[in-house]
Amino acid sequence: MSGQRQRVGAYALSLDETGRVLLCRMSRRSRTPGTLTLPGGGVQHGEDPGDAVLRELAEETGLIGRVGALLGVHANVYDSAGVSIHGVRLLYQVTIIGGTLRAEPGDGSTDGATWVHPDDLDRVTLSAHARHALELLAAGSAGTSCF
Repeated sequence: MSGQRQRVGAYALSLDETGRVLLCRMSRRSRTPGTLTLPGGGVQHGEDPGDAVLRELAEETGLIGRVGALLGVHANVYDSAGVSIHGVRLLYQVTIIGGTLRAEPGDGSTDGATWVHPDDLDRVTLSAHARHALELLAAGSAGTSCF
């Protein structure tokens, strides 16, 4: 390993009126292409995580949201290009209040956004933090963390 780094992110768990979950597909430039994940990403220095989750939601999906409860925190350590990354992800419930669903423009970390029915979640590859957020929601365990 050539070093260590910590990365804090904020992610949106959004459901529509039928219970479908909003997910983004990781692009080929990510370390997990094709994996479905929650809209979200890195919190910039000095940025409020609630603002970050809404900024990332808009960037990756074209949708506008309102931040609700903090569901919990997901954390893990992974390798990226020889650097040990300690990822800390704040998982928020976010209500969609506007916008038009679209893919992230340009060459971003995601290349698609879609609503997925709960019955189809076992047939797709989900990121660990997306699965954790859904488990927290199902258990009604807001505030629980996982490392």
